[in-house]
Amino acid sequence: MKVTATELANDSKGILDRVIARGDAVQVERHGKRVVQIRRTVGVSGAELLKRLKAVRFTAAEQRELKAAMGAASKVFGHAGSH
Repeated sequence: MKVTATELANDSKGILDRVIARGDAVQVERHGKRVVQIRRTVGVSGAELLKRLKAVRFTAAEQRELKAAMGAASKVFGHAGSH
């Protein structure tokens, strides 16, 4: 995603929320030239995590264990495994 320095100044919270939630990188331009890139430093987006988990062939026991772990995390963080 590309934004101008002015757009970043006017909507920094919204832009940072998109970077965090989606894992998008944002190119910030000033006077038509890219001056900085904003991206997450750790972790993956929820969509990327689901994509990676779907690629794994879990056994039935592993699926149950993962579901239990996600349920426990949901109690702590309020959103894990809610999809």
